[in-house]
This record gives sequence, structure tokens and C-alpha cells, in this order.
Amino acid sequence: MWDYSDKVKDHFLHPRNARVMPDANAVGDVGSIICGDALRLMLKINPVTNVIEDASFQTYGCGSAIASSSALTEMIKGKTVEEAQKITNQDIADYLDGLPAEKMHCSVMGREALDAAVANYHGKSYEQSHDDGEIVCHCFGVGINKIKKAVWENHLTTVEEVTNYTKAGGGCQSCHMRIEEIIDEVWVDLEKCGVPRPGYVPTPLEGIKIATTTVKAASSAPAALDSATAESPYRAAAEKVIKEVSAGLPQGSSIELSGIKGTEVAVSIKGAAGEGMMGEMTLTFLGKKLQEENSALTVRRA
Repeated sequence: MWDYSDKVKDHFLHPRNARVMPDANAVGDVGSIICGDALRLMLKINPVTNVIEDASFQTYGCGSAIASSSALTEMIKGKTVEEAQKITNQDIADYLDGLPAEKMHCSVMGREALDAAVANYHGKSYEQSHDDGEIVCHCFGVGINKIKKAVWENHLTTVEEVTNYTKAGGGCQSCHMRIEEIIDEVWVDLEKCGVPRPGYVPTPLEGIKIATTTVKAASSAPAALDSATAESPYRAAAEKVIKEVSAGLPQGSSIELSGIKGTEVAVSIKGAAGEGMMGEMTLTFLGKKLQEENSALTVRRA
């Protein structure tokens, strides 16, 4: 029997905001009744202030799914969309004083519903804003990008943990080997960012000496911008956001403006911030910041 906190029990037995919102201007649908859990999150966002003035939900699922949905609506009311999007699935679990490990996927579903509602508010579908990539777990329809995101954000190290957070691997188990490979791929990038992998000790190689020489890298000036980019009305906004995001990157990493075609901003990402999972996260974050600066802007790697 799972050990539920008093807060989980309270939000399950007395869910907040469990109702249909007829005047919602942002609706996010995630999950599937076939797979056991489904959630519709409804928001009323002030178009002038971008503040979430009201939030409600309808959930099909277990007590943890209802409690997580209830908690999420309480957490985001009164926040701006940008503030709400900083909430993580772990924040939802912490708000409830913890969830059983086997039920963490309920907090993940809540976070996905928020993303889906925000995408809907901007006139996009959840699928357009979040490409799940190749399907890894066909039993529950879980894609590679969802697994990578869960491993990256929650520092998961085992298939069992991935199943708890995403349901992937909880069916026929034929995808377990692929999930293990994905975990290893993500941890390569996490370790580059200075995150130690729990319980992982690399096999020492004895008797091998590596000779190193220091070679000063040749400086290279950024490529000249074409006339369309130089004269683009979005150039100042793009350069401002790129400078802000670049300031927070790991040492040795940088983002450079390659060009602007219409409202599409092309960038090159160098260093550890541009590799593997880290590269995907950097590009996604940059895209969000550009949209905050100007909702018409999109981004791609050059």
C-alpha cells in the first residue's frame, strides 16, 4: 500500500477547482483514458497582464492524479504565464508534501497539461510546441523526448524510475534496453554540466599515459550577417535575447546569430551547451525567451 501524505489525501477528497470553466481562453488536454490517466486543464488568462486569473481541471485517473491536478491549479492562480511555466513536476510533488515514487507520473502529467494550455493560448497545439520524437514505449505511447526530459530534470538513473515518471516501460518491457540507452545518453550531457551520476564509478584505465599539448585556438570572428538580417526589424530583439541567454551558459559555450528570415531566427550554439540533450534544452529555452520578447519569433539551429 502506498503511503500518501495528508495533503495528497486532502486534495483527493476535497479537490480544488474541479469544474468546467466555460469562459476559459486556454485549454490543455494530455494523457489518455486508454492508458489510465487523462487531464484537461482550463485557464482564464488576462490578455493584457498575462496573469492566470482562474484555473480549473477535469481529471480521469487515480487519487494522485486528482491531487496533483488540484494542487497545480492552486499553485498557478495569480501568477503570470511566464512565472507558472517555471513550476516543475517536482514543485507539484513538494507542494503535496511528496508523492509515492510510483505516482510521480501524475505530477509530470500536470506539468504537461500546463504546457499544453499555454500552447493553446498562443494558438498552437501541444504537438506543435512539443515534439515527442520517436515512440520508445508503444504500450503507453511515450516518445524519446519525454523520457529525456524526465531524466534530465529529475536526474533519473534507472528504468524503474523512468516508468514511475513517464509510464514508459511499464507494459511489455520490450523497451527497457532502449530506455537504459537513453538514460546513459542524457547522463553524458548531465556530467558535462557538472552533475555527478549517483553510484556511477567509471572503470579506471591503468598504465595509459596521455601526452597533451596546449594549442592556442585561432580566433574566429562571427560570419558577416546578410542584408536581410542586418535590416530585419527583429534583429535588436534577437540579439538582446541571445546575449541574455548566452550569459547563463556553461563556460566555453556561446550562441551566435546566424541569420533572420522573416520571423525565423537562425543561431549557432557552440560548446557543451550545443551538444546532445543540452543542445535541445538550450534551443528550447532560447525559443521561449524569444517568444516572451516577441510572440511572432521562432528559432532554429543554423
